[in-house]
Amino acid sequence: MKIHTIGTCAGTEPMPTRQHACCMIEVNGKLYCFDAGSGCARTAWLKRLPITDIEHIFISHPHRDHAGGLPDLFWNIRKLVFMQDLDHPETITLHLPSPVIWKFIEGFMALEWSDRIRIEPAYYTDGVIFEDENIRVEARHNFHLGVPEDGKFTSYSFRITAEGKQVIYSGDVRHYSDMGDWLDNCDLLMMETGHHKASEVCAGLRADQAGVRKIMFVHSGREILNDYDGAKARAEAAWGEPVIIAEDGNTYTI
Repeated sequence: MKIHTIGTCAGTEPMPTRQHACCMIEVNGKLYCFDAGSGCARTAWLKRLPITDIEHIFISHPHRDHAGGLPDLFWNIRKLVFMQDLDHPETITLHLPSPVIWKFIEGFMALEWSDRIRIEPAYYTDGVIFEDENIRVEARHNFHLGVPEDGKFTSYSFRITAEGKQVIYSGDVRHYSDMGDWLDNCDLLMMETGHHKASEVCAGLRADQAGVRKIMFVHSGREILNDYDGAKARAEAAWGEPVIIAEDGNTYTI
């Protein structure tokens, strides 16, 4: 399993070397996209990832730094297909926690699209939301956006199971404990630090004796953006082992 970290910045102002949240998981040569922040299409394509092959995109919650790059991603897929005559799936399924995002996408697609490639929304709640021969994706609501009065959560974390391994993609969370018993058996935790300090997450997981075997920090906030080396050193001191602080355009194999 390969994890391509396409965008690793929290929802800040533009940063020189980091775009907003996006990662692509590759299993058996097939790409699955998780979140789609600004610039994800450009970074992925220039990294030579075949974005025109993507069939499934999973959005964790309706914030611009996690979904704002979708129109550009779809526009670039369309351009690549037509200008380079590339193969493509007939349908791209967009897995969403809220119809708000789909209304946003429909408005852009009305300006310029093609009926050769269909974008279809698939709304999810808690549980297994997708499974094929390569991966299984589960969703679990979290409290990043609080507790909705109508009981309809719109912020989720994902657990991806592939090749006998379990990867948790936190999305944005109120606290790492939002992911509950998923943390009891986790080969890799992709944890956001846009709202948390990496060292505090490490210390908390250690104190809780969580079953997390490896930590990768994504969606980096001020602590990491302002002091990468210091944040990494503090996190590793609290964790007792090396941690990964993901950067745009990198690939990690687990």
